Amino acid sequence: MQVTPRSDTILHQKLPIDADEKILAIYKHHWFAYAANWLVSLTIAIALLVLAIVLTTIGGADGTLVQYRYQIIAVASVFSILVLAGTCVPIYLRSQEQVVLTEEAIVQILRPSLFANKIDQLSLRHISDVSVTQDFLGTMFGFGHITIETPGEQNNYHFSTLTNPHEVAREIIAAHENFDAAVHSGRMPTTIEKVAQPQPPVIDSEQYQQFLQYQQMVARQQQEQQQAGNQPFPPTQPNVPNETTQPPQDPVQR
Repeated sequence: MQVTPRSDTILHQKLPIDADEKILAIYKHHWFAYAANWLVSLTIAIALLVLAIVLTTIGGADGTLVQYRYQIIAVASVFSILVLAGTCVPIYLRSQEQVVLTEEAIVQILRPSLFANKIDQLSLRHISDVSVTQDFLGTMFGFGHITIETPGEQNNYHFSTLTNPHEVAREIIAAHENFDAAVHSGRMPTTIEKVAQPQPPVIDSEQYQQFLQYQQMVARQQQEQQQAGNQPFPPTQPNVPNETTQPPQDPVQR
């Protein structure tokens, strides 16, 4: 679906996206999603009418329900109309569901009921792969189911009954690649968290000179200690007793 200025304004007010975030594409359900609901409701309505006619014709003119034939058919017609009218509610809800692709994220809008609105948002950086599933009817009528795989323990995102699913998958992958390129080139400074780059240290020249002087002083001290450790020690003189010294005499005279 082409993005019109009116839809762009409405989606920017409704969705949790930035004002300067560009909307690339809008995807809605294929017409087969609505036709399937109508087909089911028509089958039920016709079945009710046929059942009423069969019940009122059993037994011929003498049947017990023949006399109430018009009343039974009228009741079956009312129920059939209610079934068809009730089908308008889920069809309206499905028509309000859409997938919005922006340059930074993919957003899915769901309408589980008339009074509930669910919005799922997935950043393009968390997309690891996009797969497409088509059954026989999807291949014939050009619709399919898309699964967006996410890394880690995050839940995968499933979008059902989309028109031209292969083209949608290519556009999502292209947006993901452009997003990665913008992150690495720094073209998104306001919306993308940048990785802090290490800054070179600032060196004070005066403190650097003091540091060099301190290193030189330490080197001189180490050199002096090494030289002092290599010098030979003076020889030590043995303690020789004095020859003139007489040993003490024995005080006991013999």
